[in-house]
This record gives sequence, structure tokens and C-alpha cells, in this order.
Amino acid sequence: MKLDVILILACFLSIGVTAQDAYHTALQNELQNNYGLPAGAWVLHNTEAANLNDDYSYGNVTASNQPVSGQAFSQKVRMVVNGSGANQWDAGYGIHNAQSVGAGSACLLVIWMRSEGGAGKASLFVEDASDYSKEVYLTYPLSSQWARYLVPFDAEKAYAPGGLTVGLHLAWMAQTVEIGGLAVLNYGAGLSVGDLPSEVNNDHYGGWEPDAPWRAEAASRIEQIRKANLTVRVENPDGTPYPGAQVQVRMLQHEYAFGSAVVSRLFAGNSGQNNTYESKLLDLDGHGHGFNWVVFENAMKWPGWEQNWITSKPQTANAVQWLRNHDIRVRGHNLVWPGWSNLPADIQANQNNPDYIRNRIHSHIAEITGYPGIAGNIEEWDVLNEITTNRDLEHALQGQQSYVTGREIYPEIFGILAEADPNTRTYVNDYVTISQGNTEGVLYNLKKQFIQEIVDAGVQLDGIGFQGHIGGFPNSIYDVYNILDDFYNTFGATAKITEYDTDSAIDDELAATYLRDFLTIVFSHESTDGFIMWGFWDGAHWHGNAPLFYQDWSIKPAGEAFIGLVFNQWWTEESGMTNANGEFGLRGFKGTYELTIDCGGEVLVDTIELHHDMLAVKSADGLTLGGRAARTEVDFRFFPNPAHEALIIEKDWEGVADISIYDTSGRKAYQGKMEGRKAVIPLCFGKGVFEVVLESGGKRLAERLIVR
Repeated sequence: MKLDVILILACFLSIGVTAQDAYHTALQNELQNNYGLPAGAWVLHNTEAANLNDDYSYGNVTASNQPVSGQAFSQKVRMVVNGSGANQWDAGYGIHNAQSVGAGSACLLVIWMRSEGGAGKASLFVEDASDYSKEVYLTYPLSSQWARYLVPFDAEKAYAPGGLTVGLHLAWMAQTVEIGGLAVLNYGAGLSVGDLPSEVNNDHYGGWEPDAPWRAEAASRIEQIRKANLTVRVENPDGTPYPGAQVQVRMLQHEYAFGSAVVSRLFAGNSGQNNTYESKLLDLDGHGHGFNWVVFENAMKWPGWEQNWITSKPQTANAVQWLRNHDIRVRGHNLVWPGWSNLPADIQANQNNPDYIRNRIHSHIAEITGYPGIAGNIEEWDVLNEITTNRDLEHALQGQQSYVTGREIYPEIFGILAEADPNTRTYVNDYVTISQGNTEGVLYNLKKQFIQEIVDAGVQLDGIGFQGHIGGFPNSIYDVYNILDDFYNTFGATAKITEYDTDSAIDDELAATYLRDFLTIVFSHESTDGFIMWGFWDGAHWHGNAPLFYQDWSIKPAGEAFIGLVFNQWWTEESGMTNANGEFGLRGFKGTYELTIDCGGEVLVDTIELHHDMLAVKSADGLTLGGRAARTEVDFRFFPNPAHEALIIEKDWEGVADISIYDTSGRKAYQGKMEGRKAVIPLCFGKGVFEVVLESGGKRLAERLIVR
């Protein structure tokens, strides 16, 4: 009996002495010596062997434990992912906490990762084992070289042993991922995340190099597609050139959409009026340059609209009116987001009643698009949002009535909108490409498949929205361009970045560098017509980490980068004198300009729209605008201008001419043929500034039209 006690005690002492292995001891010493941290407590086991004995893999993964030499750790897990899944979490790896974690505890996750052969991808998570709510979720591209990641986090709630899962989502693609040295240290509530080190290894994204070749290529494309030639010709009353006239060309607004999601209650005299917020919308840089487009973050989502989440319906309409009065255009987000949690509750309650659902959608679209103050003021709608992952409505309708897949409801929704508001542009918006860094895979292909189904059903789809919520490791610049290229080559539709922001794991300087690169590559792609960030101020941002301004309204490095590009590098202000031919010329960024011509005793000031190469002629009759095509060979006139109900066009030649009328975003509002010398066009496409274009015999003429 006495001998048994001695042996048991000896075994116990032996375990106590050897419990913490060399890897864990060295890691603990490094963190203490290099960062002045206390010892901390291990959340997982304190030996590699125990952790590898307690972990698991799932899905289409073949996992094995193998020894490693030449690394800080001695064991690795090799996971062969045999194919991509519909979701990245369809295959993965995990381990549960061995020790409890208190709410508010500052923790540090440590892991080494690599991809055999390179070009791998893994999403690292720390989550509640029961409801899967996340403490950490970061997606990393992996190379063939081992890299260590230190990820600090504050535990939002308490976890008993087994209540917390640390793991990886791996079903991004067929790949082989290896990990080693996985550990989590708990420093308790006495420290915060800011006291802990962070090693994200996220500053070397694809194309980050200052001399990367894409930069010169993008600059060349921007010069070609975002700028146009403007020639100002000044004539004497007798039509002869007037040299020496002073010409000033001052840009007022971009043609390209630069904007942000906004909170309707914070401006326009609404319930949460914030004077600084309102002023920044109009003046970001202190020189009167502000956003030219916005989208409401939540006020126009279906449940938000009906339940007055942010503002009442009259207040939302008031915000729309305020924006339009300040020449800011408005996107609608969104009409139908087909997941039960994003639809009114009665839709799910009537999921087996297609007639009810159709009627409910019809009444909603008719109400919001026809609401006083909103009607006619929404330039474009995200008609459908995130249909690749929000599939409850589709699955509920599948097999009922004429719905084979259930997705037949989507063209119907576009048709309902076309009846209610035929002038608005239509978009499908999703996050599964740029936001997730996907260039292939199930979700990527589903987005293309579902868009193609909508187009094949005869829908006039005007644009594709690409959300841009950039994760902890920034997307490759080359991938961003290739994604845009792929969708443009497939569908030929306009693209817009609809929801840009960056993860808090990206520090301020990297956020500035990446915004500059991301915005440049997007601006350089011919398919895009806009860049909308998902909030611009930390005080009104879904993650408290907006691109432009801190909580105290001081500007962030990324804000300086945005202003430097949009209102400096990509901005045109020039002046000079007309030459001997009475002309002054420049190449400027497309947009709205104030043109001032001073002929000594006479000064003309007018506003012009530069959307293509243009000739502006100041003569005794005032200012006339048109293309550089030979006006002496092909001429036309239209009246009245401004117009209200109808436009009369006359031309001086026989034969057929093509007539196109474009709004200022480049959307074709009217198209027809003019077979005689006169045509009457009903003006049923809304109010605003338009461009009337006549083309005949290889000649093209354009004039500005105002519809009131």
C-alpha cells in the first residue's frame, strides 16, 4: 500500500515537471522577454502532443500528424483538402479549449501555417462551440513558406472547457494545408488587446510592390477611359477667331461615382442630426468637394423600411430630398434580400403561398419606389442582394406552381420594378467574389450562374454590385482586376464597388496603402462606374472601422489617400489664353465643370458636362456644345431646351440617323431612328441633365439637354 502511494506520487510529480513541453516554454519565454507579458495561462493543452491528440478534422479532408525539423515546433498537422465546397466551412479543422476563459479576458492565438505547393487559403476562427458566434475570423492566403500569426482578441463572453473552438475553414479549394505550433494564451482581464502583439503578415498582398507593373498599366487605362479632350473656341461676332481670351476650366464633380453608405437619421434635420456628419457629406477635404453618390445603409432594406429601423418613412424621404437638393445621387439598397432573417417575418410564415409572396413583393416595391420624395429620385436599386447564400425564398418556392428551381421569382421581381419605376437602373449585389477573395469555386460560379439565369429570362440587368469588405489579409490587386474582367467579359454589364471597408486587422498605414491601390485598379477598369464605401466615419460604421475619419473626426491615413486621389490626382482645374486660332484645349477627367471665358469687357460663365471629346464654342450667339465631328458636314438642332414634355429634333439632311439620349451616368435613356428631317420624342424618362447624340454616316454629334 505504501509502495503504491509512492509510485502514484512519483508519477504525479513526473507529469507536473514535464507537463509543459519545449515549444510552449520557448513561446512563453519569447512573449515575456520581447513584449513584457506575464506568463499567462494556456487555453488549449500545454504540449503539442496533447493538442494533436485532442484535435479533429471534418468534411472532405484527409489529415495526418507528422514530425517537423528546423522549426520552433516539432509536430505538424498535414491536411489534404480533396475539393472545394459550397462554403469555405464545409471542410475544416478544430480543437476545443481545455481550460475555461472568462468574459473580457485578453487572449493571444498563435499558429504557424503554410500551403504545400503554395497558393493556398485558410480562414482562421475562434468561435462559440454552440452557436458559432465568432471571436476571430480572418482569411489568409498561404504560401509554401511557413509563417507565424499572432492574433490577439478579447473574449466577449465566458467559456467553460469545451465551449470554445479554435480552427480553420479550408474548403476554399482543393489544397494541402499544414499547421503547427497552435496555442492560445489567456492573460485575463488585466490586459487588453492593445497590450498584446500582433503578427498578421498581411502587408505583402499581390501587387503591393511600388514598382509592380500593374501601376503603369492602370495609369494608362485611366488616361484613356476616364478623361476626355475639351477644346474651347472663342469667336468674334463675325465668326473670326478671338485670340487672347482668358479661359478657366474648374471641375465641380466627377462623372464617376465616389460615395458612401449613410445613416439617414444623422442629417437633413432628422432625429439624430449631426452637423459635422452633414457637412462632411458635402465637404470632405475642406475645399467644398464631397460625395456625389450615397446609399442608405439600413433605412431602405425591406424590414428596415416597414419597421422604421433608422428613420420614419417621411424622414427617409426627407433625407433623399436633401441629398438630391445638394446634387448627390442615391442608390437604393435593397429591394429583396431573400433570406428569412432579411425579409419581413410574414414572408416566411407564408412560404407555401406563392401568390401571397408575389403580391407582398409587388406592394412593397410599388410603395417604396412611389413614396413621395423618393419617387423618381433613386438612380439605381440593388434589386437582389446576396442571392448566392441567402436562398430561403428560392428553396421555399421550389416545386410550387410554375417555380421549378424557385429562382424564377427573380426575373419576376425585376419585372415588378420595371412596371413601378421604369427609369431606375437595376443591380444584383453580392459579396462572394471580391469580399471573400474568390476567383473561382462554388460560390463564385453560383453568382455567375444565377446572373446568367436572370439575363436569359430577358431581364435588362444594368449592373453588377461587388461588395468590397476586405478581410484581414488584403486581396491581390491582380485578383480584383481579373474578377472584374471575368464578369465584364461574361455579361458586358457595368460594375460598381458597393460596400468597401477593411478589417480591423489591417493597420492604419496598410489601410491607406491598400485603399490607394484598390481604388486605382478599380478606377482603371472600363466596366466600373463607381466606388461606394460602407460608411466613412467610425462613429457610424457597422464595425467602427470606417475608411476616412476616426470617431473624433480627425482624418485617417486612408482618408488622406482617398482625398489625394479623388480630389487631387484625378481632378482637373486649368486656365490659360486662347491661341491664334481662338482655341484653348485640355484633357480633363470626365465630369461637371464650371467654364469661365473672359473676353475683356464680356465674361461668360456656364456649366458643362464633359463625358467625351467636346468642342465648346463661344460666339455671338452664346455658348454651344458638341462633339468634334464636322458640324459643317452634319448639323442638327433641337428645341425647346430646357424641355418638359417633348423634344423636337430637326436635321439638315435626308437619310436615316440614329438618336440616343444618355443620362449623366452614361445610361441610355432613349434610343430610336430618325428617318425624316424632323422627329418628336416624348420625354418620359425623368428629369435632369442629358446628352442627345445623333449618328449618321460615320459622323457623331452631341448636345446637352435639360429636362425639367
